[in-house]
Amino acid sequence: VYLNYEGQRETGAQAATSCVPDPAVIAGLGGPSNQVIANLLARSPWPSPNIPGVVSDASGCPNGNNLSTATRFKNRVDSMIAKIDHNFNASNLLTGRYYFGDSDQSFPFAQLSAGLLPGFNTVTPTRVQLVSISYVKVMNSSQVNEARLGWNRFAEGFFPEDRSFDPSSIGLNTGVGPYEGGLPAINVGDFSQIGSTNGVPRNRVDSNWHFVDNYSWKTGRHDLKFGYEFRRTTIMQVIENTFRGKLTFGDTTDRVTGAVTATALENFLQGLPTDGGQRAGNTLRHTSENSHGLYLQDSFRMTPRLTLNFGVRWDYFGVVNEKNNLFYRFDPASSNLVPASQLYDKDLNNFAPRVAFAYDVTGKGKTVVRGGWGMFYDAFAQDIFLGHFPWNCF
Repeated sequence: VYLNYEGQRETGAQAATSCVPDPAVIAGLGGPSNQVIANLLARSPWPSPNIPGVVSDASGCPNGNNLSTATRFKNRVDSMIAKIDHNFNASNLLTGRYYFGDSDQSFPFAQLSAGLLPGFNTVTPTRVQLVSISYVKVMNSSQVNEARLGWNRFAEGFFPEDRSFDPSSIGLNTGVGPYEGGLPAINVGDFSQIGSTNGVPRNRVDSNWHFVDNYSWKTGRHDLKFGYEFRRTTIMQVIENTFRGKLTFGDTTDRVTGAVTATALENFLQGLPTDGGQRAGNTLRHTSENSHGLYLQDSFRMTPRLTLNFGVRWDYFGVVNEKNNLFYRFDPASSNLVPASQLYDKDLNNFAPRVAFAYDVTGKGKTVVRGGWGMFYDAFAQDIFLGHFPWNCF
């Protein structure tokens, strides 16, 4: 029996500069005339400028960033491994493994989308589990059977640090539930973004079952191997890009003269966005695929110096399906998208032959020439059907 635990703790701060409105400029514009904006500013989403000699105006920071920050980040990782090997007797060996890993990270990923302000980190909880069981049975002096069963699960999510904040508490009703909690992404002119990056929340759970049974049989000059393999892969995914919404406050200009009639900050204080949007819908998909494989191979010692290998493998890669029948396909007859239980037909013709040889040139085991040929098939990746649907034209 073997047990192991490892823990890691990492904390620190990432230094950066940002551009934020000066409270004096806001006061000079009369302050917020919109109650939602007043409630938002009361939460101090922008820290006060702290770089001496750098000033901002109503559109941004023309002379450089005016705020220096050290945004905190953290990373916690806990891992455990358990292992057991048990010999019932000389002919029966059981081996088991279990791995458990749990982590929680918080990093300022908003720097990728125009800002690095404290309070808007991306929080990433992750949990990994793996189980492996192997049973080896010696049938007799020439035959051995090995059976292996494995399972693993990877779960990871990306969420805004302010996820627990309900925007409706300040009068900003985004029309979404707790899963999409947190401020929308708010951009005012050239000032640093308020709110976490548009790409959160999202999360995904991958799970795999794997069973394989191999039988080895040595008879005369033949080393025979044959076996069966089963794989089941499931993916649960939610990608709610821009479900929290986004608001943009830019300058308003005269259509004829092009002159600025209201700056970005003035529009913000009045609660008048110049652009914005929000995605909606159901991005939850839960796909699965069951695959089966059979193989047979023979290593034939034709002469003491020449060994030939022959084999064939057959694979059936299960058709990817969606648990709640949320796949759709285009129907040419009606020119509409229609629900589909499967997106493509089964393929039962994946026969893959293999041949190879090994030749001992001198007969002394010092120089060996090897060659081989084989045919191989692969399955559709489920990400082909999952990776693009949240990214519509927006």
